[in-house]
Amino acid sequence: MPLNVVKKEIEAEREIGYKYLQVLGRAETLVPGAGREAIEVLLWDANAAVIRADVQSDRVVLDGTLNCQAVYRQGEENTLRALSAKSTVSQVVEIPGAQGGMLSRVQPVVESVEAHYENGHMVFLVGLGLHVRVMKLEPVEVIDELTGAEGVETRYEDLELTKLAAEATETAVLTERVELPASLDARATLMDWGSVSIDSSEPDLGGVRVKGRAQVETLIASGIEGRPGVLVKYPIEFDKLIELPEWLSKGASVTPSIRSIRTQLEPPEGESEGKLLIQADVHFSIVANLSEKVRALADAYAVGGEAVAVDARELDVCTEAVCRRICDTVRGTVLLEEGASAVGNVIAVRVLPNIAEIHAEDGRTRVSGLLDATVLYMPGGSDRPSSARTSLPFELELPGELNDSAAVCLSVASAEANALMSDRLEMKIGLCVDCEARLERSYRVASGVEEAEPTERRHGYVICWPEAGEDAWALGKRYGVSEAEVAESAGEEVAQGRPVVLRV
Repeated sequence: MPLNVVKKEIEAEREIGYKYLQVLGRAETLVPGAGREAIEVLLWDANAAVIRADVQSDRVVLDGTLNCQAVYRQGEENTLRALSAKSTVSQVVEIPGAQGGMLSRVQPVVESVEAHYENGHMVFLVGLGLHVRVMKLEPVEVIDELTGAEGVETRYEDLELTKLAAEATETAVLTERVELPASLDARATLMDWGSVSIDSSEPDLGGVRVKGRAQVETLIASGIEGRPGVLVKYPIEFDKLIELPEWLSKGASVTPSIRSIRTQLEPPEGESEGKLLIQADVHFSIVANLSEKVRALADAYAVGGEAVAVDARELDVCTEAVCRRICDTVRGTVLLEEGASAVGNVIAVRVLPNIAEIHAEDGRTRVSGLLDATVLYMPGGSDRPSSARTSLPFELELPGELNDSAAVCLSVASAEANALMSDRLEMKIGLCVDCEARLERSYRVASGVEEAEPTERRHGYVICWPEAGEDAWALGKRYGVSEAEVAESAGEEVAQGRPVVLRV
């Protein structure tokens, strides 16, 4: 019984390890003109970016940047001031099994921000969550065909394979000049933030064409009596071609983020209105996945008294990459803390989302947590700006069950607050959840097949009672009968406890 085993090599993606790590970042800068006057911090923000991830033996070395900004009031002034601070982030994340040359995916998330004045400096303390995943593309041999022998039953498995075929990054610098009415009496830009939304992402000649908009919000110091700050919101459209090989464009997903915003006031000339120059760096992260089906021999056995020996192995591979984006609106009424100044007019709202729990059950995934909101406002009957900080619970539901290592990113698309009464606010916050889950499955495949010593057996009939989970293949292998003969003897199907008569 000569056997001809035909093998082929495939490339499979396998997750080596995933780790979530919390680190504390710090940035500080000198407060100009600070002396004995009190400094009251009113509004603050931070964002982080990882610029290098080096996979080494059993670890990943990360380098990134931290950008912070704050709006404050000094002494008895009624005007608003602002400053910014930068620092670097360096971290070593231990992941057993990681080796140089492997793939890494890193997602930094700003989870908390605190800003306070200390000895002439503004100090920012930033709680940063790092989601680090290491993957490996490894060659694997499977048996593609088994020929040359009669009386050998074979079973093949279609392996569903998905692998990260390419990654790319692009940065688009969006520039816009926005006319500001003269009545605004704009004095300086104080603080900037924004969000990005994608309308479409389609394969195009030479890559992937991404269309959408960046919503930029700029807090401006104004000379309006009783309103020292005004928030200007402006959407900037983009139409960007991101280069990718044509054969990868159909399986690409794009995740956008704003890396930095720079704004500058251009004074009016003559009777013309002043302008706000906006420059936003929008960073696009592109992941191209390649999916394929591969036939592999899963098992084999011989009939008619012959015998074969099959060596099997468990093959853990990535079978699917699921990318989802869900947007929803969270509303709530917030009571200000006792002793807080009564709310007159709201100037600006900054919200930091923090995920507390991700729970998957019954084909759905629930994401819940708290929204840390800071509201900058003018108190009723006062010309001195104030701020209040509060937390608002949220819960969003996603279709499908995400696994434990799924990457989930929560961003704020919009935030508004209105004074219902002097001591409470009505909040309306637009949230977007971006998630990527790489689903894995374990396949049992044959790694080798060879002839074995024939078995001695008595010919005749046998009555067997199938056990739970047994099918025609399992019974045929047990008694050395072809799968077709078992199916024919069983009738409709093989069922537990229903006898099957086989000729052996």
